[in-house]
Amino acid sequence: MSKSKQHIYIVHGYQGSPNDHWFPWLSQKLTQIDAHLAIKRLVLPHSNTPNFEEWQQALALQMSTLDENTIIVAHSLGCLATLHYLSIQLRERRIKAIFCIAGFKAPLKAVPELDSFIAQAKLDSGVLHSHIASRVVMFSNNDPFVPPPFVLTFGHFLSAEVQEVKRAGHFMGEDGYIEFELLLNNLKPLLLSQTAISTQN
Repeated sequence: MSKSKQHIYIVHGYQGSPNDHWFPWLSQKLTQIDAHLAIKRLVLPHSNTPNFEEWQQALALQMSTLDENTIIVAHSLGCLATLHYLSIQLRERRIKAIFCIAGFKAPLKAVPELDSFIAQAKLDSGVLHSHIASRVVMFSNNDPFVPPPFVLTFGHFLSAEVQEVKRAGHFMGEDGYIEFELLLNNLKPLLLSQTAISTQN
């Protein structure tokens, strides 16, 4: 019996696009590891002035496959939007993993224009704990937008493995993050386990 294709979704954040930061690099590296992976970098509309409902609709259109071979990598505001979407979609389904980079769920003093977007997100910790097999949160000790305590609260809420990355800023291109080896190394075991299963069948 062949396993279903492994899907990886990469979700950008506020003022971002699928071609920013380390997203293209990660797509390329993952393809090199396994050419059969279905990798999609999502496009969230009007990312300079994000609208909560528009982003939810965009997730629904582009994140169509959610199953036990699905891995999601999200950055910043994309984490919050994705987790709201998953809180609804995963009530009857499970996914393999989510990696939240510089994620948060509380209003940020540095970006008050996002307060209304953040307030609309409703996260179901029970669903997220029990229907996402692996949850990893990564944060930087010098993030200018998301203070480390916010990420620690966020990671605790998700019962996630929390990893601190020294001096990574907000994990953006301007912080030197056009590559992200640590994240790739976290992803590899999940890919290799799937490849091994596929080979056996």
